[in-house]
Order: sequence, then structure tokens, then C-alpha cells
Amino acid sequence: MQRATKVSVCAIVASMVIAGLVFSQPVASAAGSSGAFNPQTQFPVGSTITFNSLNGAAAVQDNFTKPKFTQYTASFTITAQVLNFTKDGGIRWKVLSGTFTINGQTYTVTGGDGHMNAFDEIASGMDGQAIGPDGSTYLWHLNGMTSLYNGVVVAGLRGGIATIESNHAILRFQLAFMGVMSAQ
Repeated sequence: MQRATKVSVCAIVASMVIAGLVFSQPVASAAGSSGAFNPQTQFPVGSTITFNSLNGAAAVQDNFTKPKFTQYTASFTITAQVLNFTKDGGIRWKVLSGTFTINGQTYTVTGGDGHMNAFDEIASGMDGQAIGPDGSTYLWHLNGMTSLYNGVVVAGLRGGIATIESNHAILRFQLAFMGVMSAQ
């Protein structure tokens, strides 16, 4: 059962990557180039970055004694502002606002921060806080890779959103997204 779950998650992520590349539109123009890019020239200090998912999935473990997961559709939009350049050739940003939508339920992002290094990795991640549909505070984290594809900054992100409820049960969704980043 675990192997089937791993295979299906890999298949979903692969299909999200393909769909994202096929249906992406030029958002962050770089004269039609592809491959690695310089985050410091693509996203200048003070610019606003918008992360928009094109495709996404969330999974939650149904039963902690059996490795069974339920999968839901998921999407997100996050708006951030570039604060400064980093010594590693990357950028650091502050999350201003956003939402995660999982199975029709909205989690409102209230803050956070993030970092992209010179290798176009959101390796140390982007994380923050959100308020769930039930009013509880959730913590979220995403990390992954970015690349330039025909002038569009494409991001493949994975992570989770979780809270510890009053009865000490953990509500945690595993997340996977394919999306684009744009600067304004």
C-alpha cells in the first residue's frame, strides 16, 4: 500500500509539472530564455512577487495505524515583497498575504518569509502562519525548485500545513504544487 501511494504521488507531481509547462503563460519575461536564472535580476529589492499555483494536490493520512491517505485538490496564491539580496546570490522576501484552498476550505495566510538561493532553489523554504476555516492557527512550509521556461519562472513546491488541535491531534496536509512566480 505504501508503494502504491508513493507511485501515485510521484505520478501526480510529474503530471503537474507537464501540465504546468504546457499551460503556462509568460509571466516574468526574460526574453524567451529557459533554464537557470539570476534571482537578483529577476526579482529586484522592493518588488512584489506573486506565487500562483497552476495545479496542486493535498493528502492527509486517514488512519495512523494504516498507511492510507485521502487526496484532495489544492491551490494557493501568495504575495510577497523582496526585502534584500543574500550573500549566496539569492533573495529573501516577506510574505504579505495569500490563501491556501484545500478541498474547498480556505486557509488565509497571515504572514511568513522565504528565501531563494543562486541555484534557483527555495531550499530553506518559505514558511509562515495561516488562519484556518475553523479559526485555528496553522503553520505552513513550502520548499522546492524554480526554473525559467520560455521566459516564465516555473516553481515546483512541496510542503505541508498543520496545526495541533485542542485534543492534541495533529491535522496535517501534505502539499504539492506546480505554479509560476511573477514580479511587479
